[in-house]
Amino acid sequence: MSQEKLLEVTNLKQHFKTGRHSVVKAIDGISFDIYQGETFGLVGESGCGKSTTGRTIIRLYDATDGDVKFKGEDVHGKKSNRDLKKFNQKMQMIFQDPYASLNPRMTVLDIIAEGLDVHGLVKDEKARKQRVEELLERVGLNKEHANRYPHEFSGGQRQRIGIARALAVDPEFIIADEPISALDVSIQAQVVNLLKKLQKEHGLTYLFIAHDLSMVKYISDRIGVMYFGKLVELADSDELYKNPLHPYTKSLLSAIPLPDPDYERNRQRIAYDPSQHDTSEEPEFREISPGHWVSCTTKEFEAYKQELNKN
Repeated sequence: MSQEKLLEVTNLKQHFKTGRHSVVKAIDGISFDIYQGETFGLVGESGCGKSTTGRTIIRLYDATDGDVKFKGEDVHGKKSNRDLKKFNQKMQMIFQDPYASLNPRMTVLDIIAEGLDVHGLVKDEKARKQRVEELLERVGLNKEHANRYPHEFSGGQRQRIGIARALAVDPEFIIADEPISALDVSIQAQVVNLLKKLQKEHGLTYLFIAHDLSMVKYISDRIGVMYFGKLVELADSDELYKNPLHPYTKSLLSAIPLPDPDYERNRQRIAYDPSQHDTSEEPEFREISPGHWVSCTTKEFEAYKQELNKN
């Protein structure tokens, strides 16, 4: 993993109006960096704002406030079609639902070649077909699949088509928005292993969004934990599992099952109770130890430092 920042997210907010006077704060002031070549995992339960974060970064939504910089350039400040086109080539997205994200009326060839056509990356039909066939084989499918339609494939195969579509324009950064949650458990590991293989081959950087902490640990270098629009903890993958500090992170980790009957019989689930937090001041994102950040008050900060020292 490089020390060069590829993506910088600063105080990002995404608020949606749900009525005349009602606002949902889907993202409420989060900040993090993603470095060249790493996989940054973003986890949390449904509705915490993690998918909205990915969609706001890639400009499917305009940010309410805050900054997103990609390679030092302001993402949400890009106005011209030329700038946006250039940006869209460098950053791609793999969507959660492999059934809904592929146009059922288009062949696999046309689905994967869409980006090639938009960015003018192939000179003729022969080169277009050849490029798509290469991409299909790269994601573990056959080139004969190019003339078929999405309904002829399984969920795992469709997600591979989605990955091939994202790779078509040679991006540097891919946002994988819960790419395995709609797949059978037996297929999930295959797709994650494919993403890791492609990352190694192409030097890709990932934002991997999921609610399954065990799978996120397997693929991620660092992990950020979200709760109701806020980032509550951020650390290296191993550090987060070894020394979780925020009660919400502990709650998520306690829910992970292990293939050990004795452990499962005695496993203690930790219920997260937000009312137990210190309310004497507004929590801030503070660095408890190098690279390990937690949202906490001054009083909680001291308690977390003591807890870390004991471990």
